[in-house]
Amino acid sequence: MRKIETVIIGINFVLLAVILYLLANGTGLLNGNSTNIQVVPTAEAKRIDIIERQTELVTAAQKASKAVVCISVVKRGYMEDFFRPFLLYPYEEKIPYLGSGFIIDDKGHILTNYHVIEGAEEVFVTLVDGREVKGKVLGADAINDVALLKIDAEKIPRISIGNSDDVMIGEWVLAIGNPFGKLIEDPRPTVTFGVISALNRSFKPDPSSGHVYLNMIQTDAAINPGNSGGPLVNIAGEVIGINTFIVSKTGASHGIGFAIPINRAMKVAREIMKYGRIRSLWLDFTCINLSPYLARLVKAPDLNGALIRSIDRGGEAERCGLKVGDVVIKANDKKINSATDLVAYIATLQVGDKIKFVILRNGRKMSITYEVKEYKGPRITL
Repeated sequence: MRKIETVIIGINFVLLAVILYLLANGTGLLNGNSTNIQVVPTAEAKRIDIIERQTELVTAAQKASKAVVCISVVKRGYMEDFFRPFLLYPYEEKIPYLGSGFIIDDKGHILTNYHVIEGAEEVFVTLVDGREVKGKVLGADAINDVALLKIDAEKIPRISIGNSDDVMIGEWVLAIGNPFGKLIEDPRPTVTFGVISALNRSFKPDPSSGHVYLNMIQTDAAINPGNSGGPLVNIAGEVIGINTFIVSKTGASHGIGFAIPINRAMKVAREIMKYGRIRSLWLDFTCINLSPYLARLVKAPDLNGALIRSIDRGGEAERCGLKVGDVVIKANDKKINSATDLVAYIATLQVGDKIKFVILRNGRKMSITYEVKEYKGPRITL
């Protein structure tokens, strides 16, 4: 019996010795270093960590950022001398302006806002890899605030074009652009993210600017000066809009930014690529606002709408059946509250577009389809 007890005690002693050895040499617990345990991650663990952090937003940013460019333009303007504020003839100086854009195809076509390149004498484009090349303005639609540029360069990335007609409120988006321009020595763009806050946001036309902003995409992704012309990208890395302006009292981003739908911008781009210009629209009728007297005369229930005052002979308006005295209350899905609304809406279209007018004729609703024709003269202005 004693032999058995002796053997058991010996085995326990050996096991205790092994445990103490492992603790002392493997973890340093005996030295009070339990808080200094270091686990060196393996290459496989690092790879798994990166995969877990590679979210859809990260992938979308990496995919789209490659095609975003910085646009520098040189404009000639007048600047007063700070030390001579009453100078009668201010000197003339070339002033650089900065904005963003994105490459839409392998041929080097670039979309941006018209206000980014408006009045430019020279245009320079900086790619993500640091190359700076001279850009050429192929054409622009001042009303829609869209411009098409072109660069001649090799191995240029392009962005994927999405569909702005299926954008959903609440979906994640990225605003990509160059708010710093060349102020920092890094040509890579800045990425901010947010959601689609609202759709079909329209603003009253501003005759002083000549721009019409209808059915804009609203986002809370931060957009700052220098982001103008950059892409608004969905989670698939596809551009769905051109970041254009923000609503802010201070000029800083407050999460109320607006983008031109990409479908509208691409129509402008295709028009310029095919015809080398934006073809003028033939507005073959005139319209006025309703007054209380006119509303009673044409049996309109209120003062909303555009009253057709005259129609050109032989034009599309005559052909489709529009008549003097008709009140246009809707154009496609756009509600028409005034004559300015109707002219502004048509000005955003291209030759060949069709409009389904909802009109009031003698108090009765009717639908008429009107096709926009080309006018051999100047384009519609506000």
